[in-house]
Amino acid sequence: MAKKHHTFLEAHMNEYPAEVQGIIDRTGQHPYEFLESLDVLGPRFIGAHSIFLTSHEKSIIQKHHVKICHCPFSNAGKGVPDTPELLDHHIPAGIGTDGAAHGGLSLWNEMKIFRSVMNLRHGVQKHIPNIMPSKRIFDMTITNGAQILNEQGSLGKIKAGYKADLIGININQPHLYPSGNWQNTLLESVNANDVTEMIIGGKFIMRNREVLTLDQERIMFEARKWSEENGFI
Repeated sequence: MAKKHHTFLEAHMNEYPAEVQGIIDRTGQHPYEFLESLDVLGPRFIGAHSIFLTSHEKSIIQKHHVKICHCPFSNAGKGVPDTPELLDHHIPAGIGTDGAAHGGLSLWNEMKIFRSVMNLRHGVQKHIPNIMPSKRIFDMTITNGAQILNEQGSLGKIKAGYKADLIGININQPHLYPSGNWQNTLLESVNANDVTEMIIGGKFIMRNREVLTLDQERIMFEARKWSEENGFI
């Protein structure tokens, strides 16, 4: 159906060792091997997580131009992906949040965690302290993010012909200013609360931290009321 409608197919892949072993026990194959046998892999397949991969599975991912999305906060309690190797083999790996239940929806938070985990797992062992510098992580989040969505010609740059999807950040704050390297400061110090504007398709949906497309006050009121009525607060 995904092929018929030219849309994406996403699955949580190779997230837990027991999950991988369960697929092997039932099919005799590793997860990506099994999906290849079903002819469901391709450029529109997004493999969320993809932490525990064999060398053969990595070659399958590369062969079928599968896209990968790591979710660092959620993944950190399970394992560490071989992201430097994936990137070196031109496998587009991006960064996601795994939903609000796993540490919120902030890619700023995910990027910070990701760099720390990458340095601890790969950088220290290989004696490469900058194995995942800020530019590479921003490339994963922005450029690879656009590629994963097959929007590499319309997202990820401020350029004529690209979609006007932008955010504004208040940098006039003690924890951000002054800076000797803005790229490093953005990665290391910015958090979601520092984003003051959001533009999608050239239209403001948030300005000065005020959401313009939703009644945020009413939504919060109804959420609190529901929580009180159901004994959560």
